[in-house]
Amino acid sequence: MKSYIFILGRDPELSRKELFAYLKTQKLNYSVQDSSDISLILQLPSINANNLIKDLAGIQKIGIEIDSFDNLYEGTKNKVRFAISNYTNDKSMVDELKNYFKKEGIKATIKKSHHEDQEYLTPSEASSVVEVIQYKNKLFKSLAIFNPKEYKIRDLQRPVQRPLHTISIRLAKFLINLSEVKKNETLLDPFCGIGTILQESLLMNINVIGLDKEKFCIEASKKNIVWLKSRYNIQNSYNLIQSDSRNSDKKISSVDVVVTEPYMGPFMKSFPTEIEVKKILSELVPLYRELLISLQKITKKNIVVITPLFRAKSKRHFKLNIAPFINNHFQADSPILYTTPTSKMHREIWIIRRK
Repeated sequence: MKSYIFILGRDPELSRKELFAYLKTQKLNYSVQDSSDISLILQLPSINANNLIKDLAGIQKIGIEIDSFDNLYEGTKNKVRFAISNYTNDKSMVDELKNYFKKEGIKATIKKSHHEDQEYLTPSEASSVVEVIQYKNKLFKSLAIFNPKEYKIRDLQRPVQRPLHTISIRLAKFLINLSEVKKNETLLDPFCGIGTILQESLLMNINVIGLDKEKFCIEASKKNIVWLKSRYNIQNSYNLIQSDSRNSDKKISSVDVVVTEPYMGPFMKSFPTEIEVKKILSELVPLYRELLISLQKITKKNIVVITPLFRAKSKRHFKLNIAPFINNHFQADSPILYTTPTSKMHREIWIIRRK
């Protein structure tokens, strides 16, 4: 077993739960050495950090603990850039690292963050340097860095776009991992839209089924999946069906998991009044009730579904409670809050598990 650090993203609770769910599906035993809103330090068997960070949405960096700088640089060039990302208030070890490179006969220059008040590099800043992570009294060598460019390519270059109605790749990956779906199992998204959840699942070697009542969405999902398959070596299957999500059990016999963001009301440019919020919620309740009744008939394992949390002009919050719609064969975890800086509406992520 080795000691690894996982630098968490902007949603620490969600990042932790995603990582633990992912490790469970990968059957990787672990023990927690340290946990904070900055990082998790875990004891793990050897891992492929590059593959792992591509599958996860909430991890910025993965590093392995080191007790010295010996063999820190394994490249062949005699000129490198390095960095110490200090996530605590401990004294930096810049001089020690400079001495190491000097001893190795390597000309090394230090890279610092563009943010003056920040002692650590962001993922985009750390992508092309030899990075040492300093956290409390431990040192770690960076093994893998999250690459936002991959998300941008998949998001912006796919043939069909629908900006105001499309779930982000980051959120889609969170939901997929929280479902604890395994390779070659089947995932259903009954509100597939242009196929973001389906596409990210296929990249993780998961079979997918997408439902949507709009013909445009089914055709868009197909175009985007075909584009994805042309860029990546995807072997798993997909099936797209034009149908109302509330009739899922009439179209599909069974699936392993469900992952979806249903319709959550009209797009809002400003905060609604309390009367407007209550009206939207009253219209959404029947949709969620009928959806869950249908999905619980066909789901073998877990259902991960998003519900809206509205903030009214009065600053009061209103949520959609779906607990009454969960039957005796399932049980729900406490919902996880997911926010974005610019959204007028927050989300709650529900994980509904078959008993």
